[in-house]
Amino acid sequence: MVAMLSWVALSLLIGFSLPDKGMAATSAYGQTTEGLDLNRVQFVISAPPEFTSRLAQQARSLFAKAGLPLPDSEDQDRPLIATLTLTLDPQPLRNSCPEHMLYAPSLALTEPVLIPRNSVIMDNVTWLAHTGAQVQKSVTIADLEHDLEEFINQFIADYRSVNAGSRSSIPGTASAVPHPEAPHPDAATTAPEALHSDSALKGLRIDQLQISVSAGRFSHALTARALQQFNEAGLALSPGQHHNGRLTLGVELTQQSLEDRCPGKVLYESGLYLVEPIQLTRNPRVSIWSDTWLRETTLVVGPRSREQLESDQDALLRQFIHFLKTH
Repeated sequence: MVAMLSWVALSLLIGFSLPDKGMAATSAYGQTTEGLDLNRVQFVISAPPEFTSRLAQQARSLFAKAGLPLPDSEDQDRPLIATLTLTLDPQPLRNSCPEHMLYAPSLALTEPVLIPRNSVIMDNVTWLAHTGAQVQKSVTIADLEHDLEEFINQFIADYRSVNAGSRSSIPGTASAVPHPEAPHPDAATTAPEALHSDSALKGLRIDQLQISVSAGRFSHALTARALQQFNEAGLALSPGQHHNGRLTLGVELTQQSLEDRCPGKVLYESGLYLVEPIQLTRNPRVSIWSDTWLRETTLVVGPRSREQLESDQDALLRQFIHFLKTH
């Protein structure tokens, strides 16, 4: 998942922006790496084919320098518990913005989690670093290597900070003590649901939800429109003015001007997100807020009018309302 959410106040997992210079010793996501056995984490790179080998070697070098294992992604003999995916894959924009690329680099740890509300087990992102979507004239190998180093070093800093001492799974120290409720790593279990599948919405009640709309100067008007849409469907919903423990249905319709690079165009990010608590299945002591269901798109288009934003929001909410009324 390439997260572009703005629900930082609601969730530890929505993403963070790396500073221009330097990097924090640890991020808000450090707790999710507690007890993580890196020997059982698959490492995957999504990048231009001509650079993949070079980038993989650089990533392994950083882990080795930190004294941490980074298993070979080709090794299929060991049972895996998580996947660490490095995405450094710029995409040409062609007609929408000639000679420019859409670039959304990220590093994400994905693993099975439990949704306490309905006991569904699904794959979800439990650690994430990203800089958000960018439109650039070019993306060089030096740019890719810089982002790789920032992301990997952040993950290593989090991992070493949380796993220091007797609970560590860092080579050369005592193994992590499993939580008594955690299943044995090799125990046979039902395969988790896919990332952000509709199964996450099972058992969802409308009185558990509040809605929050982020749409710039149109946020207030679109919030009122969303509440009306739910009311007309026979579903009473409240606006999310404060994070009071309720699940949040977040609507994001944001526009970033690209006038200096793509005259007459904006970077338009639209999405609908259900944000709620989840538990790590390998370490139930860790409970965090995350998006368990989402629909999102990122486009380079002409500026969206209020009417277009209303239409986009209506379409997103219709999908969600249809599921609530038919399940």
